[in-house]
Amino acid sequence: MATVSYVPHLNIYVDEPAARRIVKAAKSESLSLSRWAREKLLAAAGTPDWPVGYSDVLGSVQGESFIAPQDPPPEGDQMARFE
Repeated sequence: MATVSYVPHLNIYVDEPAARRIVKAAKSESLSLSRWAREKLLAAAGTPDWPVGYSDVLGSVQGESFIAPQDPPPEGDQMARFE
């Protein structure tokens, strides 16, 4: 049986002044709005309890069949409306 996995999506509602500040902060770190928010939320949520030895194998995948994913492009049009 195949395992189905998904990436949860969050919708966050903020007022226009807050949206402008958030977009400005993301741009100042040269990050997409999504990545900036994800980093801030994960930092606020704390560190999960990873299995012993997890960090020892992190990044150890090798081989021609492995292709590292690209970061998504910044949400240019969505970010521009708050400028």
